[in-house]
Amino acid sequence: MKPMLALATLFAVALPSVPALAATPTGDGGGVRDGEVRAVSVRAASGNVEVVIDLQGAIDVQDFTLNGPARLVLDLVGARLTGPAALYDGQNRGGIRNIRYAQFKPDVVRVVIDLDVLKDYKVQRGAGQVRVSLGTERTGFASWSSLTAANLAAAAASGPPPAPPTSAAGRIRRRASARPPSGAR
Repeated sequence: MKPMLALATLFAVALPSVPALAATPTGDGGGVRDGEVRAVSVRAASGNVEVVIDLQGAIDVQDFTLNGPARLVLDLVGARLTGPAALYDGQNRGGIRNIRYAQFKPDVVRVVIDLDVLKDYKVQRGAGQVRVSLGTERTGFASWSSLTAANLAAAAASGPPPAPPTSAAGRIRRRASARPPSGAR
């Protein structure tokens, strides 16, 4: 009986340290998450500017602010960054000066929103999104999305499109038309 008790104790101590066996996905804030952050965007709304984080799967959101400079920080716990990493274009949109996001820890994506000044904000979870609303009077701006920015960056990196091929006759004609007539003086 003692060997069985020793074996049961060993499993009770060792099993929680095996992540795949110890934790199961839950919806109550504990356990392993399987979230994916796919895109980040900034949009104008009625009297607000919104930062929308598109995601899939279960995550927890933890938010806090920092001073000097004014920043709003969102930690998306249980998430992996699967969307394109794109740099914000630097345009001030409703008091948002910059947005940075990265895989902060293996299971945490951190989104940092640089602001003109700290202001009241509201974080809402919805189907496939986390939406951060900040009050602003300035809503007349073009939206920004990491998906669009990544596509533009990829297009610029691939270089300009090749020029259409010209025939030898076309090149000769252009050169010939650039010369003055032979009898002209």
